[in-house]
Amino acid sequence: MNKLPELAVFGRLLHDALGVPVFVIHPGRRIEAEYAGDPLRTNPYFASFVREQVSGYEYALFAADQPVHFTRSRLQYFFVNALDEERLAGTLVLGPIVQERPHDGQWSEELENLHAANRRPLLDLYEEVPLLPPDRARALSLMVHYAIRRQSVDPAASLPAEAPLQEPAASKGESDAELSRGRRSGLLHANLAHERVLLHYVRTGERERMRTFAMEFIIGEDEFGVLAKRSRLRSEKNLMITGIALICRAAVEGGLHEEDAFTLSDYYIQQLEEMGSLQEVGAVMTKALFDFVDRVAQVRRGHYSPSVQDCLHEIASQLYGDLSLGRLAERVHLSPNYLSGLFKKEVGLTLSEYIQRERIGEAKKLLALTDYPVADIAAWLSFHDQSYFIKVFKKWEGTTPRAYRRSERRPMRKLH
Repeated sequence: MNKLPELAVFGRLLHDALGVPVFVIHPGRRIEAEYAGDPLRTNPYFASFVREQVSGYEYALFAADQPVHFTRSRLQYFFVNALDEERLAGTLVLGPIVQERPHDGQWSEELENLHAANRRPLLDLYEEVPLLPPDRARALSLMVHYAIRRQSVDPAASLPAEAPLQEPAASKGESDAELSRGRRSGLLHANLAHERVLLHYVRTGERERMRTFAMEFIIGEDEFGVLAKRSRLRSEKNLMITGIALICRAAVEGGLHEEDAFTLSDYYIQQLEEMGSLQEVGAVMTKALFDFVDRVAQVRRGHYSPSVQDCLHEIASQLYGDLSLGRLAERVHLSPNYLSGLFKKEVGLTLSEYIQRERIGEAKKLLALTDYPVADIAAWLSFHDQSYFIKVFKKWEGTTPRAYRRSERRPMRKLH
């Protein structure tokens, strides 16, 4: 069993027999086939991070002589690499599974970071994911490995698992107290080893590894680095501003367009300056960090031609301006017909569909974060009248702009 079509057939049979989600991954790290029950597939978090977890993993870094287990966001997976004449032909991934169900009060810290409307879908996801004790998961992984590789693995052997990132060892002479303070001193303290790891994850767009690493270093109220002796808050702001500058540079090195990166940097630095507490500063820094990582990951997943990349950047930077086919074609030095066909081939949407989707995404932010009238938002985003805007919004989001605003209602403020 060493071809993608064979893996897909085997994966479907596994899912039908066991009810466990199964993914078949192309060597190019895209999902070739997936099998999961409807309650999982229709959960918004299944699309937003389960598929990203599965498609973003570095399967090719592991040998094929044993199944490998890994965990993301408390969800467990295992995979087996299939070879075709010693080359990676594809990967069969089983998961997500869980070893225990969430209960009242559990994982409260993670849930508190979510908007109230998103907490129930996340809990629903964990409740729908199959429950599989560790011994059964291990036995299943050995069975799948034998079926694919025709090689048995000693049942008593220690199976490979992705090791958690370890804290750098303290140098001689450091006291335990100093080490403890250093570990809680902020996302980008003077610890060079931590900084290098964090910036590497930004540069490569590795969100889940970043999450695991960064959560260990969110600032505390009592412990922080000192860059301003008279004010704790000023010290933390200075530290985080320095951090954003480093993150911005790493994101550019990872492929993010310079103009986008510096615009984001300016925005988050301004946000930091407006904050009045250490907790607020930490929240802004965390948001900035994952915003940069997600944007780098999106760029790295793109693999578009230079002309389409330029077109995508122009759309992103001109959502409130003229995005006619003629103007975009002129911008990338192609004929309108050729650009239209190339864009549909590479992106999978027509230019008009893609622009609509991006403008609706921008409208969602304005609806959730400001109190501007719906008619004004529609006009700014080049919808010729409010009724047409409502029709397009409902097409993409399944609800009206006003209903969306009510569902996302939070303290309102004007954007300047």
